Amino acid sequence: MRLSKRIISILIISILVISIGFSAVACLPITTTEEGGTTEGAQAEGLGSFADIFASYGSWIWIAIMVAALYFLLIRPQRMRTKKAQELVSSLQRGDEVVTLGGFHGRIKDIREDAIIVTIASGVDVKINKSAVSRKVTQ
Repeated sequence: MRLSKRIISILIISILVISIGFSAVACLPITTTEEGGTTEGAQAEGLGSFADIFASYGSWIWIAIMVAALYFLLIRPQRMRTKKAQELVSSLQRGDEVVTLGGFHGRIKDIREDAIIVTIASGVDVKINKSAVSRKVTQ
């Protein structure tokens, strides 16, 4: 878990540095040449320079950066949480001690299609949805 947080933080920092660099290149001052033409900074001397490419595709680059950031910050972690929850629900067995989302601690008595029966005290059985199990208690 720590490694993935480090990777995400490095990725965010590199995206910020790259975006600041792109914005600095796109904001180079426009100067006029002796022939009456205009150039943008020192890099605009040849055709197809970086500033020209960024000027024509700059908005697409920002969209790609935003999509990548949304994927790594929102979509991917949510998919991983969903996958973990599905694995937990599929691995439930009779006799496992579980904690529900409501905070009840108990032992699984019976497993059905989409519900389980949990014994929370002697003689007290509660029927809950499988998705309401937050974690297994390890001993």
